[in-house]
Amino acid sequence: MSKKSMVVAFAIAVVAAFLIYNSDAMKERRIINALVVQNLEARGGENVWKSLDTLRLTGQMDLGQGMHVPYVMEQKRPGKMCLEFVFDEQTAIQCINGDSGWKLLPFRGRNYPEPMTEQEFSAMAGGADIDGLLFNAVERGNKIEFIGKEVVAGRPATKLEVTLPGGEIRWVYVDDETGLDVKLETTRVVNGKERLVETYYYDWQETEGLLIPRRQESKTEGDTEFHFVTVDSVRRNPVLDDSRFAMPATPDGGTS
Repeated sequence: MSKKSMVVAFAIAVVAAFLIYNSDAMKERRIINALVVQNLEARGGENVWKSLDTLRLTGQMDLGQGMHVPYVMEQKRPGKMCLEFVFDEQTAIQCINGDSGWKLLPFRGRNYPEPMTEQEFSAMAGGADIDGLLFNAVERGNKIEFIGKEVVAGRPATKLEVTLPGGEIRWVYVDDETGLDVKLETTRVVNGKERLVETYYYDWQETEGLLIPRRQESKTEGDTEFHFVTVDSVRRNPVLDDSRFAMPATPDGGTS
C-alpha cells in the first residue's frame, strides 16, 4: 500500500470511529431525554412541578435499634429545607437556607442552634432540591450521563449518573416501565471514610397532582440493616416564610 493510500485509509478509519462514537453518544442522549420526560410525566407533569413553590411532608423516621420518631420536612425554592423531629421528648431541627445550614440537637446536649459543618451541609443539600435531580437538569447545571441497564428489585431499570454543579455525583435508577425513580446512590463520609449510601423508593402515591414515594429505605455501606422513612401526609404549597429556614439568634446574639 502506498503512503498516500495509507493516509487515506487512516483518515477513513478516524472518521468512521468518530461517527460511531457520535452515533452512540446521540443514542444515549435520546435515551436520557426520553427518560427525563417519562420521569417527569410519571411524577405529575411539568405544570404541576413548576407550580410547586413549597412542600411539607410528615411521617415516621427510623433511627435504628427499633426507634421510630415523627418528623416534619419542609422545602422551599430555591434550595431551602428544614427537618424537624422529636427524639427523647425533645425537638431537634436541621435546616439549610441555600448556601448555609444550622442545627439544634438538644438530645446531644446542644441546647442552642449552631452552624452545620461543611460535610453536614453537603449531605443535606443533596436532597434539598424540591424538583429532584432530573427535572430541568440543564437549567440547574446538573449533567446527566447514561451508565447502563440494570435490574433493581426485580425490575429492569436505567442507571443515570448526575453530576451536580458543585461536582458531587449521584446515581439515579429509573424504572424502564413506570418511569419512576426506584433507587438512588450517593456517598457520605463516615468516620473519615467515604461510603456508598443506597436508597430505594416504594409505594408511589398521588396527592394534589404530585406522585410522592410513601416509603424510602436506605442503607450505608458497612451497615447491616436498612433505615426507613415513611410519608403519612403531603401538603402542597403551604405558606413558609424565609425566616423558617434562617438560623435563630443564639444567647450571645449571633446568627448564621
